[in-house]
Amino acid sequence: MAGKSRGKGYTGRILLVDLTTRTVETRTLPDELYKKYLMGSGLGARLLMDLGDATVDPFHPRNPLVVVPGFFTGTTIPGGTRTSFVSRSPLTGIWGEATVGGTWGAEFRCTGHDGLVVLGAASSPVYLWINDDHVEIRPAERLWGKDTYEAGDLLLEETDPKAKVAAIGQAGENLVRIAAVMVEGRHARAAGRTGMGAVMGAKKLKAIVVRGTRGVPVYHPAGLMGWALKKTNEVPAKFGMFTVYGTSGSIETHEERGGLPIKNFQEGHWREGAARISGKTIHERYAVKSSSCSGCPIHCWQHVTIEGGNGVRENVGHNPEYETLGSFGAMLLNDDLPSVIRANELCNRYGLDTISAGNSIAFAIEAFERGLISERDTGGVKLAWGDSEAILATVEQVAFRKHLGNLLADGSLAAARKIGGDAEKLTITVKGLEFPMHDPRAFWSMGVNYATGARGACHLEGLPFIVETGVPMPEFGYNAKLNPRITDGKALLAARMHNLMAIYNGLGMCKFYARGFSPTPLTEALNTLTGWKWTWQDDLMKAGDRIFTLKRLYSTRLGVTREDDQLPHRILTQEKRGEEMPNIPPEAFRKMMDEYYQIRGWTPDGLPTAETLSALDLSERKEVVLA
Repeated sequence: MAGKSRGKGYTGRILLVDLTTRTVETRTLPDELYKKYLMGSGLGARLLMDLGDATVDPFHPRNPLVVVPGFFTGTTIPGGTRTSFVSRSPLTGIWGEATVGGTWGAEFRCTGHDGLVVLGAASSPVYLWINDDHVEIRPAERLWGKDTYEAGDLLLEETDPKAKVAAIGQAGENLVRIAAVMVEGRHARAAGRTGMGAVMGAKKLKAIVVRGTRGVPVYHPAGLMGWALKKTNEVPAKFGMFTVYGTSGSIETHEERGGLPIKNFQEGHWREGAARISGKTIHERYAVKSSSCSGCPIHCWQHVTIEGGNGVRENVGHNPEYETLGSFGAMLLNDDLPSVIRANELCNRYGLDTISAGNSIAFAIEAFERGLISERDTGGVKLAWGDSEAILATVEQVAFRKHLGNLLADGSLAAARKIGGDAEKLTITVKGLEFPMHDPRAFWSMGVNYATGARGACHLEGLPFIVETGVPMPEFGYNAKLNPRITDGKALLAARMHNLMAIYNGLGMCKFYARGFSPTPLTEALNTLTGWKWTWQDDLMKAGDRIFTLKRLYSTRLGVTREDDQLPHRILTQEKRGEEMPNIPPEAFRKMMDEYYQIRGWTPDGLPTAETLSALDLSERKEVVLA
């Protein structure tokens, strides 16, 4: 019978793979963990905290890689597509997290498992083949050295053409600390941030290939299908621009608002350049079709072709997203759209985070311009703003750790510290993680969001700027635009959105849906999936607070305090040239930070108090104990 109850939204089963001993085990987790941490990066944080050794180097075999899809991933819920890869970050040395959409997570859940913990390190390259309950550690010597497109094709030939592949490219193999994990092969979706690809590389793990034939167990199947159909019918009115252009359609809007970073966060206007590389231009000249993550009605993916050799159009896969247009376009004053598309393709093939890569190249160009580095450092490449050939050459250098790329491969902050002088003042990072393409001088809540983000400077950990631009969050009383450049209420907004986005990660929800799925509908969906009787106020938001605080606790164990919750020198001291947009005054930033810590129940030094941990039912004790 269609309405018959037949599940609880999860199986409780995780895979434990030890590459050193070459053993595979299935373990069962208690229901309580799911109610406390959901899935995704929430459950991932608990598993990492309890099964890992945070005292060891991120490349040490005892640093686990934890992979957990979200609660909604693999269900009929629109937007439930995301999977979290978590570990201690080799880029920042603290909490590391990267999420990715596509279809890999849904396929993994259909194997009957809720998560994967990879321990140890192989002595030679391997990949994991997970086919329902059948799990193998297979040799991957013939794949080592190949890019993610080539490796993906070969893995589908070797396993199952319907399988889904998560793989690293040469950047991960070379332990580039800004390396990504790529899924979908030539369709190229990235778990990009904090260097999770390098963690796989250190374990000699080339890929995780999955094939599942089971469904996600649902408490009320008919009810969930009805809810999903209703919400799917609301999508066209809310997300029309994303369906046509994807995220690339927003670059001109961000430029007009002052939120687009230009010339390494120095300039205020780039209107003609933004138009030349916009989503509209891509759509008119290079896009050939659109597609989507599993079950998503938005269809934001755009597949593109550009001129190849002999004038033949060459299919290069996925188009650049907004973040890539910003990092390889506006940040570098590069309005040559084919070269931005090519840079995106190279990053996808080699497995590089386009945000950190573009930021690091922008830092290098400015350092070159100021005489801090020279052609002796760059292997003869003369770095200059807008020089597309130099930009593409530097991408190659980073992926293969050649010349200047060997410095930039460790991230811009580490590179600056090795260069010395005033180089560090040119970097735009928090805790070593390069800024995304949303300038906090345009929306001050983003400054608090970046400074206190669990993994460093990350827009997706909070997205408070969408509320400032008028996206309603009625449960919190937000129904109109906010003044973006005042301090009042911004710490509270940042904290609320941090908690909400922690929930989104735990549920596996795409952040697009923050424009339509506030806490009330999310709670409705979760209750229908699991049979729980949660309320958004007492249960869902508390889970978000708990998840966010647990990630903070992981990093405070490693020494993170208020001293690390700082914005870059340029953001606090320099106005954007050509734009009436001042820096965030240091005194205003301090005020917002004081308020944020108080709202969180943290000490003035940024440490969660014992009372806060008790209220959230968090403690230093392990909750995941495997016999």
